[in-house]
Amino acid sequence: MRPTGLIIGVVIIISCLVFSAKLFKGSLINYVPFSEAREATGQTVQIMGAPAAGTMQYNTSEHALHFALTDEKGETMPVVFKGPKPEDLDTAMTKATKITAQGSYSPATSTFVAENLLVKCPSKYQGSNDSGERSYGKA
Repeated sequence: MRPTGLIIGVVIIISCLVFSAKLFKGSLINYVPFSEAREATGQTVQIMGAPAAGTMQYNTSEHALHFALTDEKGETMPVVFKGPKPEDLDTAMTKATKITAQGSYSPATSTFVAENLLVKCPSKYQGSNDSGERSYGKA
């Protein structure tokens, strides 16, 4: 009876470890260049770039933020983020040095549809613990 219980226990533990590893691997989302994001239609990916000057527009009827990101190669990607407008978004987007957008590319609109945004701003306090990062979207 004991060896059977031990075997069952080991099988349960191994099953839990395999399930946890697959779950963790599935939660990882790769950073990709804009060109790869366009090819990964329907897949959730992350892109990163600097906000293109003068492109931020918030459409109140759609509850959608439209802007463009520019990567290190100088390539530009239009981005739309749907959701309620956070109070400090104007300030954060104006001062942002980098924005990470998580979502998928829509070939129908030639736009990256972001589900989450991480806005990196320079800290206004030297030596403070404030990293300057602001996160918007689904948790």
